[in-house]
Amino acid sequence: MPSLMVEALPHRVVGGVTVLILLALPALILLVPSGGSVPYHLLALTAILALLLRWPGAPHRLTAEERLASLGFAAFAVTVLLSVAETGFSREAVRDLDVLLRPLWAIPIIYLFVRVRPPEGMLWFGLSLGAVVAGLNALYEVVTAAQYVRAEGSTSAVTYGNTALAMGVMAAAGLAYFRRLGRAWLIVPAAALLLGLVASFLSGSRGGWLAIPFLALLLLWHYWQPRYRRLAIASVLAVVAAVSLALLLPQTGVKNRIDQAVTQVQLYGQDRAVHADNPVGKRLELWRAAWSMFQEQPLFGGGMGYSFNRFLREGIADGKFHPSIAVQTMPHNVVLDLLALRGLVGLVGVVVLWWALGRVFLSAARHPEMEIRALGAAGLALLLGYAVFGMTDSVMDYGPPLVFFCFYSALIAHLVGRARLAQGALAAQHRQVEDERASGACPHGGAASV
Repeated sequence: MPSLMVEALPHRVVGGVTVLILLALPALILLVPSGGSVPYHLLALTAILALLLRWPGAPHRLTAEERLASLGFAAFAVTVLLSVAETGFSREAVRDLDVLLRPLWAIPIIYLFVRVRPPEGMLWFGLSLGAVVAGLNALYEVVTAAQYVRAEGSTSAVTYGNTALAMGVMAAAGLAYFRRLGRAWLIVPAAALLLGLVASFLSGSRGGWLAIPFLALLLLWHYWQPRYRRLAIASVLAVVAAVSLALLLPQTGVKNRIDQAVTQVQLYGQDRAVHADNPVGKRLELWRAAWSMFQEQPLFGGGMGYSFNRFLREGIADGKFHPSIAVQTMPHNVVLDLLALRGLVGLVGVVVLWWALGRVFLSAARHPEMEIRALGAAGLALLLGYAVFGMTDSVMDYGPPLVFFCFYSALIAHLVGRARLAQGALAAQHRQVEDERASGACPHGGAASV
């Protein structure tokens, strides 16, 4: 007995650490420098050691969902390595590999999830806690400031607002889980959704606001069922009320930020050479430069590191681009970022990753069981949010948002596969019971004679 307890101890310790990270990572990633990267690498290292040491026991077989997600993560990493091998291993490129290979670390983390089997509730409570903390911190930053500021935590304002918004909507997709705990628990995802919106508004991240109507429609579609229809309508009404309040209150800065964006787009269209130095003009100028860089090197791109910055400075010296973008290092658009730095090869890697995850999440979101549907909806909210965020930010090339994306994609894929496996086992058990009842009802194969 003592030997069995000693053998079980590492499993319990690693399981406890994994659960703790699941609860804390959403808040840490926004409020603590490297708060997401350190736990993420810690889990990856633990998973790799567990595989090498074959602990506990032989490696477990992955479910179809886990294999598909792993394929997507591997495709992303392979195309990154191909691009670097083609364009050159500069010091800056090697440093960027630490960020861009993080999808690869998601594969051993999936194996770790399979081994320690984290409770599903850690997904929903972790996301809810992250969104609530982000919203409260945003309120604190704005209220205590002497003048208008954008809430940003320990990251950039854009990353802060977008990630908090994703957390809130993903937590709201889990309403059914909290409902099983009791009606009083519904306050948790409701608070997460509202405070996630608050953090998004107070961050001033206009690119993230574009995702709000799409995410609201996703929640409406997800809950448009007889048992949850009122919750669906209430969720959308809450989003509409929050948006309306943010527009009406000048203290949020939302309406002013929107008006500025419209004006700056118009000015850039009138005279690019003069008005490319405003925030929106810089973004548009960066997109134009990224497309030009892709056209010069379409297959593998110009290379990672500071290749984009060098391209900008050379173009500015030749009079092609406005001097206001001389210090930039990325285009702030996912597709243009991939095309400029890693070319069509890099774009293929991300497309395969999103296709693989999209198949897992969409299939789950259509499942008749609400437990699996909720997981699929949370995964789709992550993909949909990042698709829109990626229109104005390089979310697949920057540490904090990439860690959040990889970690929760891996976790949701694991939970979906585990739930489907459990459902299949339960169905098989029910069939066995029914077969036994049927065979026991008439043991001699015919009616009894009188």
